[in-house]
Amino acid sequence: MAQARACSAVYDAGVELNGKVALVTGAARRVGRAIAEELGRAGATVVVHYHASPPEAVAEVERELPGALSLRADLRSPAACADLLEAVRARHGRLDLLVNSAAGYERGPFSSQGDELWEALLELNLIAPARLIRLALPLGLVAVVNIVDVAAWQPWRNHAAYAASKAGLVQLTRCLALELAPTVRVNGVAPGTVAFPPDFTAAEQRAVLARIPLAEVGSPGDVARAVRFLLAEDYLTGVILPVDGGAGLR
Repeated sequence: MAQARACSAVYDAGVELNGKVALVTGAARRVGRAIAEELGRAGATVVVHYHASPPEAVAEVERELPGALSLRADLRSPAACADLLEAVRARHGRLDLLVNSAAGYERGPFSSQGDELWEALLELNLIAPARLIRLALPLGLVAVVNIVDVAAWQPWRNHAAYAASKAGLVQLTRCLALELAPTVRVNGVAPGTVAFPPDFTAAEQRAVLARIPLAEVGSPGDVARAVRFLLAEDYLTGVILPVDGGAGLR
């Protein structure tokens, strides 16, 4: 692992996204924040989307990305999505890169997950990314990365609604990679465990680690570097890249 981290440090010095305008949704916290900061290090001009994040979280990202445009929007609203893209157009005149990172998550028995929950997760995790891609096309979009999840193909108990929404996003990614080529490249990153949910017990954490061949939990930075790679490499489309420490091998 030490060798891999050293390689990442060299990669940090790159400027392969110089001159590009990138919108990252859900960019004030956790994985989204790491992606926004990584793209900034690669030279991109970053637009930081957020919704329910506290003002101090947004301020921290703005300190890391001087000059970044921060925009609040509820992506479940078609009007809010349209306003978001219009604000990007008004500031920058175009949008080159889009990272759909914002997502909702809910864990619980299938029997207790009613239509309202299903509709909310599908709206945010699947329909909103499709809507943003469609709205971004006239702005000169060239590359998209959707943050999916290994749950899209690994069935988990008590995650039916969430996993179904992410499975839909995987198929959307593949369909659009085919339909929008050669003008727009569309890829996905599928994080495994990069942080434990706050309600995970010590026993649940040990069980997860036992399934990871690299024997450690990943980090938001691992996901962010994968996103950066897929945005920069212009001969990749339709790729779903797992960032899971090899957990999918089991």
